[in-house]
Amino acid sequence: MGVYCKLPFTHIFSDSYGVMMPCCYAHVDHPYKSDRPGDFPTASVEDGILNYWKSPEMSQLRLDMMKGEMSDTMNSVCKQCIYNEKAGLPSHRIPSDTVPLGRVLDIKLRLFGNSCNLTCYMCNIKNSSYRITQTEKMMKHTPEVGEYLAYDDLPEYLKKDGGFDLLSHSPEVFDKLMLDIKKLASKIKSITIIGGEPMILPSHYKVLDVLVESGHSDKITLSYDSNLTRLQWKGCKILDYFDRFKSVDIKWSIEGVGKYDEYIRFPTKWQTVEENFDIISAHPKVNIVANTTIQILSVINLDLLSEYLTKRGMTIKFIPVDTPQVVSLGYMHPNIRKRLSNKYRGTELEFICQELDKNYDGWEERWEKAIKYLNSIDYVNGTNWKETFPELCDLSEDR
Repeated sequence: MGVYCKLPFTHIFSDSYGVMMPCCYAHVDHPYKSDRPGDFPTASVEDGILNYWKSPEMSQLRLDMMKGEMSDTMNSVCKQCIYNEKAGLPSHRIPSDTVPLGRVLDIKLRLFGNSCNLTCYMCNIKNSSYRITQTEKMMKHTPEVGEYLAYDDLPEYLKKDGGFDLLSHSPEVFDKLMLDIKKLASKIKSITIIGGEPMILPSHYKVLDVLVESGHSDKITLSYDSNLTRLQWKGCKILDYFDRFKSVDIKWSIEGVGKYDEYIRFPTKWQTVEENFDIISAHPKVNIVANTTIQILSVINLDLLSEYLTKRGMTIKFIPVDTPQVVSLGYMHPNIRKRLSNKYRGTELEFICQELDKNYDGWEERWEKAIKYLNSIDYVNGTNWKETFPELCDLSEDR
């Protein structure tokens, strides 16, 4: 048997639109404009998350993977991971050489809402209510920003309301989803709650209540992607739930140290985040790792962040950003990329050099867009990218 990605065997995923797909990086035939377009079928959570996981298309994908050879379907669905692997970047594929059995399901749901208290520089706007509001203000300063961030591709309900919470917007769908989760509780190994920022999503706490009521919570691992800016919301304290579950895995979304993180993940307060980290990490059931995106702003001081996290005993997962494209490394001035490549060569961050060393046609236009985007952010946030990241101002060639 060949080595294959285990996600289609153990993973149930839905995105911000309530659309089911093999995983969050898959190229699919999305009913809305897809960041990663393809022809693999999707389905709505209204049709049942278990029904999609058992669908003929998902079953065939799993059979293809078990054959140990790359089928046309796999080449299409897994295109992003294949690209990352060839480019020397981290891949999201999780290989396994055995078919998992028993309590194996990892449920990853992004549909509980997109409410978020931050306007992260690299965030896809559909995943953050605050980003949508920010984008609308940026478009008044720089209309092209709407194109950079695919504002026109947002469904009308997000343009109208910005924030979305499944419990309040579609209570019938939410109740149906809870019934599916109850049916699956004996098979669930872990459940990942993604936002927005999960700690401020009211429906997320309802999901935890359902899992506790199922009698299986003590065998289930909670998993979060969190900015650690809030540990409670409207009377619900996340620490009160942790003891009811087997364990808690937290992926701390962090892009820099101090002022760098405060700019990229505006309006983060670094002192608050550090204090919340100390509180969370002290809990005996909690395991924390760092999630760091690879994009124009984070890559400048990635060595400082790596040193900071290493001193705290943290494992770091690096995530290349491909959407929005305007923040990706291909939009960085080549002279700056060359200096960074020289800086990181021979270090633990050398894997980034292959991407930094690429030649991009039309880089002048790309760089111009990247600067326009930064200027529009400063216009709305009252920040100054030139002061925070002066490295972006030096376009000279190294002698």
